[in-house]
Amino acid sequence: MTKPFIKRIFTRRNILSLIGITLFIAAIWVLQNEIQQFSWDTFTDHVRLIPDHQLLTAFAITPVAYFILTFYDKLALVYLGIRLPWRKYAKASFLGFAFSHNITPSVVVGGTIRYRIYSSLGVSGFNVTQLVGFSAITLFIGFLALGGIIFAGTTVSLPDYIEWPLPNLQIVGWIFIFLTIVYLILSRTVRATIAFRGKLFALPTLPVAAGQIVVSALDLTASSLILYLLLPPIPELSYPLFLAIYLIGFMGGILSQVPGGLGIIETILVLMLSPFIEANQILSAVLVYRLFYFILPLFTAATLLGIHEVRQRRFRQKQDQS
Repeated sequence: MTKPFIKRIFTRRNILSLIGITLFIAAIWVLQNEIQQFSWDTFTDHVRLIPDHQLLTAFAITPVAYFILTFYDKLALVYLGIRLPWRKYAKASFLGFAFSHNITPSVVVGGTIRYRIYSSLGVSGFNVTQLVGFSAITLFIGFLALGGIIFAGTTVSLPDYIEWPLPNLQIVGWIFIFLTIVYLILSRTVRATIAFRGKLFALPTLPVAAGQIVVSALDLTASSLILYLLLPPIPELSYPLFLAIYLIGFMGGILSQVPGGLGIIETILVLMLSPFIEANQILSAVLVYRLFYFILPLFTAATLLGIHEVRQRRFRQKQDQS
């Protein structure tokens, strides 16, 4: 009696429902903590420091940035040979990124939410795992390409407390460019596959590899532009220079595995932007940036996930009744 009962509890359907409910509760918990730490008076004081046209432009770019993120999933699906309509994978992409931007470990959370959505579309768990891994590689390759161009073309320097034998990051930029070119050459010339546990893995084709660079570079450019527009206009701080500093902060946040790089990005930005902007102005901009790029999308994603779970439950009830 015990084994059949346990089997009924741990069915695929119940596990998927549990995943969805758990993620929904996690989103509500994160949002509650964010709101408790969020002071409306402080926020309005910070917003007054930002020119209206820059504030509105930054807000308008946010949905564009999340639209760009959907192409991570698109490229991965092309690589896997899976065809899905845009509205299907866009939903999985938005929920995956909105959750992973706020909840750690980001890769696990992003993969779990994608598995919840894609499994309902008939995509296997192994393919979802490949999709998540491919998207992580896409981000890394795009960072190398964009970082290579920006670091090689600017003279941004690391803070004094970081021991670095060179005066700036230009040599790192050229190394990044070299690695990007090597990746493209391998994608063009190497068509061999690697067998692992009965599954085959291969490099993407050259068009897909080039798409990875374009999508990831556009993603990083859009997200950095949102924050740049929220800073007070300073002639000495050009966008390419800011982008170089942002990329350093971005990777610091990614490597830390802190949700949204909370505290890490702020520290790096304050240290590296201090010659141009006062610390309180930097933190003000980051506060609004987090509202636009992290909190509001997570609130929207939690709502969409709740709707998805309700619809899935109704669909299963109809199946059971028929």
